[in-house]
Amino acid sequence: MIRPLCIAIFAAGALLLATPDRALVAAEPIEPQVVDGIAATVNGDVITFSQVRGLTAPRERLLRQQLRGAELEKQIKTVREGALKDLIDRQLIIQSFRKEKLGLPDYFVEQRTNDVIRENFGG
Repeated sequence: MIRPLCIAIFAAGALLLATPDRALVAAEPIEPQVVDGIAATVNGDVITFSQVRGLTAPRERLLRQQLRGAELEKQIKTVREGALKDLIDRQLIIQSFRKEKLGLPDYFVEQRTNDVIRENFGG
């Protein structure tokens, strides 16, 4: 009596684990993710991968909906390189202002950052 009950419980558990949703998730390729690290240094100031991803995330989501395979990888690489270049340029400007002891109002930095994100990355 206990043995058939154990078999029934085991079979029910196996059915729950073998749902179609789970099969689809396992079939999708898993893209390696860098947790964080240094993408670039600008005269000692660090730009991290998370800063780059923060700028590119909206555009990457859009690309993932539209493209697949090698073309997707190529476009994502282009978007990330552009974001890194923008972050480097921004850091150079900030360093120049600091060197000249010039002040830049916080609201200006915030507004310009939002403009660049909206113009270049669809966010």
